[in-house]
Amino acid sequence: MLGSELREIRHRLRMDRLQFARLLGYTGTDRNDVMRVRRLENGRQVPLYLARLVWLVAAWVRRTNAMPPFPEWPGYEFEHTPDALLSQPEDGALS
Repeated sequence: MLGSELREIRHRLRMDRLQFARLLGYTGTDRNDVMRVRRLENGRQVPLYLARLVWLVAAWVRRTNAMPPFPEWPGYEFEHTPDALLSQPEDGALS
């Protein structure tokens, strides 16, 4: 998978870069996670483990027209912006 294909899938999922970073499992600072996705999208080849994950999620959405229900695992605390708030970014700078 190329970075351009990753960007295309992110757009199809109607996610900004921060939302997509959370989908991929990144839990750093918002700014770092946005930059990680930007680097992936501008790179030549996406690491295989991420390409597989993105492909699976995209296939799920295509078949069900909904995001997969991700479980909450005890012991995995996440202190950053809750996903519910990510659906309405304050500005368009993250896209």
